[in-house]
Amino acid sequence: MKYDFTSIPDRSRCGSSKWAGMPGASVERVPLSTADMEFPVAPAIVQGLKELTDTTILGYTAPTKEYFDAVCGWMARRHEYQVSPEEIVMTPGVVYALAMLVEAASQPGDSVIVMPPVYYPFDMAVTARGRNLLYNPLVLQEGENGRYGINYEQLEQLAAREDAKLLLFCNPHNPIGQVWSREELEKVVEICARHNVFIIDDEIHNDLIMPGYRHTVLATVSEQARQICAVCTAPSKTFNLAGVQCSNIFIADPEIRAKAQGFNLMNMMLHLNIFAYRACQRAYDECEDWLEELIQVVAGNADYVTSFMKEHFPQVRVFPLEGTYLLWLDMRALGMTHVELEQLMKQDAALYLDEGYIFGQSGRGYERVNLACSRTTLERSMARFKEAMDKKQAQWAAEGKPYHKTLAAGDKLEGFVYDAPRGQGLDLTAQMEKPALVIFSRYYTCGLCQTLLSQLRALWPEIEKAGYDLKVVLQSTRQSVIEGTKDNPYPFDLVCDPEAKLYDRYNVFEADGAIAMVGGSLEIIKALGGPDKLLASQFSKKPTEGRSRQLPAAFLVGKDGIVQKAHYGQTIVDLPDVKEFLNL
Repeated sequence: MKYDFTSIPDRSRCGSSKWAGMPGASVERVPLSTADMEFPVAPAIVQGLKELTDTTILGYTAPTKEYFDAVCGWMARRHEYQVSPEEIVMTPGVVYALAMLVEAASQPGDSVIVMPPVYYPFDMAVTARGRNLLYNPLVLQEGENGRYGINYEQLEQLAAREDAKLLLFCNPHNPIGQVWSREELEKVVEICARHNVFIIDDEIHNDLIMPGYRHTVLATVSEQARQICAVCTAPSKTFNLAGVQCSNIFIADPEIRAKAQGFNLMNMMLHLNIFAYRACQRAYDECEDWLEELIQVVAGNADYVTSFMKEHFPQVRVFPLEGTYLLWLDMRALGMTHVELEQLMKQDAALYLDEGYIFGQSGRGYERVNLACSRTTLERSMARFKEAMDKKQAQWAAEGKPYHKTLAAGDKLEGFVYDAPRGQGLDLTAQMEKPALVIFSRYYTCGLCQTLLSQLRALWPEIEKAGYDLKVVLQSTRQSVIEGTKDNPYPFDLVCDPEAKLYDRYNVFEADGAIAMVGGSLEIIKALGGPDKLLASQFSKKPTEGRSRQLPAAFLVGKDGIVQKAHYGQTIVDLPDVKEFLNL
């Protein structure tokens, strides 16, 4: 090969966010998470930046004709997409552009459609601008070779809503690595056009198309498509330039383009940095052959992982890589919860991938592997995974697998042993004299939990009269609950589970992030203090008594210990009406 795709750069002292997120990251143990590459930058780009620093004053800088020629030429040459400089709105990144376009093409209180599992900043861009999220999950088709499909019927229903103004669309799709066909794009455009839904089309990976596949820029489907979408592009993924912060957003609609430019002005985003222009220009003008080599390397790495899993862990489903350099693996058949899977990866295998759950609940049990690395790095990573998995399977063979059960009607409630103010080591099913309503809440000092307990105290006479017992599970110590209730004890058991063992036993999981905790509902977000407070909680390190993103659950258990009804909450307030649940 002409270019270097075998070296392993040491980024441990470079401020790399990806390496900083992995304890002990080194050239021996490289993180395969965040989507930037572990390859040296193309020489022509490096040389262009050196020449820039040698010859140019680094002041405020606007794009030149040469810059626009490079961008427009690249789109025409690589994608058969004819654009003019007037259509381009430049931003420091596509994630920034998502928020800009949400602001430009909708109003606070409107709703935005997204298709999970999907790149997690989509949710943040919507929520941060005070819009409501509408989820249109992708459908995994049956069969070993089944692809993800778009649920067009549900998309039609959501787009028909009066409040639905936008679709955030990923093309090619991240994390599943799938390239949408022209026919699939035509259906999306037809539905959105009929209901006046504008499409924010994230095409940041559109240059990274694997051999045998063909990408279609959404705006090239038809003139109608061009007018109802904004195409978001960047050289950042293609040429590993995320750090220079350069994106080109193509907006044909003059009104939305003007609003986007106004958003930039209000945020004082008047120009890109001087290095962004030169890096992008050199990449598009001189580095196409570097990209062609890169694609071959990534395709080879995808084949390697696919063969590795087929040989050693055939139960792992590796999705064909059609686009991006991100490989999507379904690891649910390994027999672990997504929490256990993450623990094995990070603690046992020293393998930092992007856990599937960060892309939405439908990603639980999946992993996203960054293939933009040397084959040596990939081989070392797979070897560590195999070693960790072999040890885990040997441990299961010797000791038995830990019990984890997502309860459903008809299941036996096993091992519900608990502490409460009235005693310790109590066994629910061994002492049942009547059916019980078991509610998993959060922790005693949580305001939501206090509200729930007050409601249940008021309902207790009706619950008792109907012939039911009540257990409320909390992530609080027995002593703290005794202290907190000594002046006004509850007539039902407060189950004290400070280590969340019962939560883990019955798969009462935390939400996969602050936004997932509220299900994208603007109503719940407002009740919790608004988008700013919610997003701040995503990064807060303030300790809480229990798990800060814990979701609730409710189970109706018969005297025989058989679950009669089961409800796992999708948001922090998602519990069934007690009277209806008990059929009072």
